[in-house]
Amino acid sequence: MTDDSRLLNKDLRRREFVVAGAVTGLAIAGPLNYAALARQAKAPLAKKGKFKHGVSAGMPTDKAVTLWTRVTGLERDSSLILEVATDKGFRKVVKTKDVVVKKDNDFTAHERIKKLKPGEEYYYRFATANKSSRVGKFRTMPPADSKQALKIGYYSCQNYTAGFYNAQAALAKEDVDLVVCLGDYMYERGFFDGPRPDTTGANKDGNVQTLEEYRDKYKLYQADKNLQDMHAEHGFVIVWDDHEVEDNYAGDEQDSKEPDPNKENNGEDRRVPFKQRRKNGYKAFFEAHPRVRIKDDRNRIYGSMRLGGMAELFLTDQRQYRDPQPCMDAQLSPCPDTTTPGRKMLGDTQKAWFKSAVPSSSATWKLWGSEVMLMAVEAPKGQPAILDSWDGYEAERKEILEHFVSNGVKNLAALTGDIHTFFAGDLTTTGDDQGQPAGVELVGGSATSSGIPEELGVPAPTLEALAAANDPHVKYYEFESRGYGVVSLSTDKLVCEFKKVAVDVEGAQPELLKTIEVDNGVPAVRVL
Repeated sequence: MTDDSRLLNKDLRRREFVVAGAVTGLAIAGPLNYAALARQAKAPLAKKGKFKHGVSAGMPTDKAVTLWTRVTGLERDSSLILEVATDKGFRKVVKTKDVVVKKDNDFTAHERIKKLKPGEEYYYRFATANKSSRVGKFRTMPPADSKQALKIGYYSCQNYTAGFYNAQAALAKEDVDLVVCLGDYMYERGFFDGPRPDTTGANKDGNVQTLEEYRDKYKLYQADKNLQDMHAEHGFVIVWDDHEVEDNYAGDEQDSKEPDPNKENNGEDRRVPFKQRRKNGYKAFFEAHPRVRIKDDRNRIYGSMRLGGMAELFLTDQRQYRDPQPCMDAQLSPCPDTTTPGRKMLGDTQKAWFKSAVPSSSATWKLWGSEVMLMAVEAPKGQPAILDSWDGYEAERKEILEHFVSNGVKNLAALTGDIHTFFAGDLTTTGDDQGQPAGVELVGGSATSSGIPEELGVPAPTLEALAAANDPHVKYYEFESRGYGVVSLSTDKLVCEFKKVAVDVEGAQPELLKTIEVDNGVPAVRVL
């Protein structure tokens, strides 16, 4: 036996030991395909490093999933061992791969696993020579022709300083097939006072602008145990909103509220030009999540996911391609430019895809993952209150929804984030009560981020009085609670449960806030 072969055999024995026994309390794993591992290895097996930020399974389809982790403490490109099994004890291993983590990608793994079985639960873990990650699990989606019922959890706006991640802990315990984050997974600077400090950024004030600073921000968030538990328990899908880069940015420009390119919209001086900051934020986003970048369109996040025959989830990007907000992004002020034809939210290419994809879907329910609110919110009647939402892009909203109506789209339900408030209502082609019925909208509040009363300094009872101007299309609103939504889908109806949870104390338990129902074929919500 040569020296090289002795070293190889020694290395393979080390791998067998690590993968079989590194996870406390698990049984010995099945045999590994050592020859295949040796052939696939493109970097030495990591001998050190820790899995401080958990694991995540992203973009699950009926036959595939993307598995993610980050390793800290490495200095050069290295390999990890990845196992996928049908049992928690890893006695029935179905996939074993060598996965390379690179310094240029902050030592994160993004491995697309294919040829899985539809409608199955799988377990997975990563390992170095000496350490194993925690075990994660996910479900593949049902077959495309299945009428199997589904349950989806969704949330947005998890500012770290604003409160504890009790909503994420609750989502970890929900019996759902998928969790969807509709943006603002992290916040690029300080916005809210709360129980936890954020000292990331060059000035230790939470304001991040360079690539390394954005990476540090994700590491701060993803070190949270409750967030790790949520990721480990369910398949995960995410789109960005604005705070993954900068508050209320639009396309390749900063918020129209601030005309000075050397300042942010809070008046602070920039350390990094906006376009470079956006590039940094985008790269850090893809590094930090279980998404594989598209080779020829690396910043694209829009697309659809078939969730069996019951639903198709359409994810749109409402930041990267939009025009600046009208009237310098004014709030609660008259703006004559909101109806200007040609003002873009989705951009031409994405809009064309969306207008074609939704009517073409044969799924029972068409779910629109929308970062910002579609229904009109007017205060007073006839005056849009928030121009960063679809109210600032009324012509495009009308074009898209009229197209869906004219093409016979049924059961369109928008699941929405951003506004830190629970809303439920009927979606029309004009956004208010003057248009044709087009679907429904279910806005899931925020996980921790403070709401409109805190942001505007307006008491909730006053906002409730103003909200009366939005009857009858807005059927439900609640301005004070934090939380998330859970949508249950069947052939007969969609049932949405809004759940609230306190964020100022660690360990608070969720409570049912309100139940909303939508009957198959009826574009209207029913508040129970």
